[in-house]
Amino acid sequence: MTEPRPAFLRPAAMDRPLDVAFWVEPFMLGRESTFARHLVMGLKSEGQQATFIAPQGVDLLRLPTLGSRVVHFRWHRWEKLAFMQRLRFASVIEQLAKSPPDVIVAWAGMDATLCQGLALVSQAHNIPIIAWVWDASELFGPMMKVAGLAHVVVASQSILDRVPKDLHVGATLIHPGVYTEEAIACYDVEGQMPCLVSLDPLSDVPAYEALIRACRMVADAGEDFLLFAFDQGRQEHPIWQLAEKLGLLDRMSFVPFQQEAEPLLLHGDLYLHVLPTGRVMYRTLEAMGRGLAVVTCMNHGADYLVDGQTCRIVGPQTPEAWRDVLLELLRDRAKAAGIARRGQQYVREKHAMGRMLEQFGSICRQVVGAPIPIARFASGA
Repeated sequence: MTEPRPAFLRPAAMDRPLDVAFWVEPFMLGRESTFARHLVMGLKSEGQQATFIAPQGVDLLRLPTLGSRVVHFRWHRWEKLAFMQRLRFASVIEQLAKSPPDVIVAWAGMDATLCQGLALVSQAHNIPIIAWVWDASELFGPMMKVAGLAHVVVASQSILDRVPKDLHVGATLIHPGVYTEEAIACYDVEGQMPCLVSLDPLSDVPAYEALIRACRMVADAGEDFLLFAFDQGRQEHPIWQLAEKLGLLDRMSFVPFQQEAEPLLLHGDLYLHVLPTGRVMYRTLEAMGRGLAVVTCMNHGADYLVDGQTCRIVGPQTPEAWRDVLLELLRDRAKAAGIARRGQQYVREKHAMGRMLEQFGSICRQVVGAPIPIARFASGA
């Protein structure tokens, strides 16, 4: 007697391209927009299809939607009543009725309202959900209780170590894929003024204030540099005022948020991450892949940050602490270049784009063929 084939290897799931739907939320359009774009383009290059489910009015220019189906819904964060949510997402359910996607990919940090809408759509068409976890705190958020959740993907070993033992679905570590350069960008042009790059939101004034004051101290110590910060509109103003007060405007440049960040990473020397977080930061991985020396605050969720090896970690978030590390890497270019080279090599070995696409495609195939587990509570409960 022939053994039955595993469910996820059934021909219906294996012999045609998959339609992978992406549930669009703020981080997918912001910090991880480059990653989401690479992921979608990688799936498309392998012959898969992509669907985007997004709130009305959001800008999808950062995502490769050309040739893909886009389904919009009206959404108000303040709506908590189940019957109102059903009304809002009824149009999504209707638009997907003729050809439902095979799987929905969502970031695990979504708020409870969006999670309830996701559950409604998943249940209506029996679509499995893959949740991508970028921060260990998301393992205990509303996404983990969504009906239809079939698998959890975590972005670092540190997060995987914190997966609850009673999680009702499987969890897999997939290092976010990064494209790497052959050479390092850190101090690659002899005699060029050092270029410092920060792509963190300027809205966190205390964190940026420590960095700006440190830059004033570095300038007073006789070191030349240019600092590029990623502007997000009116949030820039308090930082601009502080830079003006300290006489640093001639050493700073505010880059419009609408502009792509990649050119900064290509021409930068030091990448500065100033916001304390436990989240895996894709832009930091990008900077490492480009060959910038990373200077960052402590991040317990990031297994790729090893002080003195792949980065330099600033301990206390004070101007003096930032000054000391910046002076160290500005005055010892060989040391900075060594950190950049080791960081780039780490990313090349652990965060290869091809390996990530292979792992993720395998999980998509598996959940499409496997039955959807019963969640701990259903939407609208």
